[in-house]
Amino acid sequence: MNRSVEFSSNEVFLYFYLLNECNIRGWQNPFEHPNKTIVLATGISEKTVIEVRNRLQQKGLITFESGKKNAKSPVYYLLDVSKTVSKEVSKTVSKRVSKTVNLKDKTKDNKTISPLRVGELFPANSFFDKSLDDCYNELKANQSWAETVTMNTRSSGYNDFTLEIFHECLEQFFMKLQNEGEVAKSPKDAMSHFARWLQLELKNRKNGQRNNERTAANGIQPFADSSQYGTPSQDTNTTATGIADWINSLPIGQ
Repeated sequence: MNRSVEFSSNEVFLYFYLLNECNIRGWQNPFEHPNKTIVLATGISEKTVIEVRNRLQQKGLITFESGKKNAKSPVYYLLDVSKTVSKEVSKTVSKRVSKTVNLKDKTKDNKTISPLRVGELFPANSFFDKSLDDCYNELKANQSWAETVTMNTRSSGYNDFTLEIFHECLEQFFMKLQNEGEVAKSPKDAMSHFARWLQLELKNRKNGQRNNERTAANGIQPFADSSQYGTPSQDTNTTATGIADWINSLPIGQ
């Protein structure tokens, strides 16, 4: 349908989000869903959500009833467009191919994410929950997304960040999810969650490195030094022996 109508990345994002919400509810249609939840889940502002859902309604994918503040959430109804889509696509796809190719060529040097790029980063089924293992394997195999995250991370000041470090962090992130008791996650949600976690993780690593460098410059042994754990050092044993000899030499009680 995108070939004949053309949707923005936000329109694609919001539609698949609503589709997933409908699926979670056992295909209850229509269904209520608050704007605040959409904003938190997608990162799209409420103003943009309102604009995008209006365009989705105009393009024949949904209908909705606006909510009332502090009283009622908006109600969404997903329309069945499968019959009309096949007819429209068959008429227009040949005309759209040349324009699509030209659009793809023009966006090679464009840093903004076009609908074509969104399709590469976020496959349609990435909006639905999968087992943690399946989710990890899908993200691990998504080379376009990995390269995009790596490039953006390097651009934000972490010049030494590489694809190898990206995959190490991705594995660490999913181990964290397992430790927290997660058993399923949608790849799209995992992408968003990982991006936020990665920024915090890299910031913490940088701060830890600075602290260690500052500690070393002051001549103080870092806290995590191995000599602080396990068997005491030789100097410690020597000091303890000297104190014991001194105590035994005292005339008290003799």
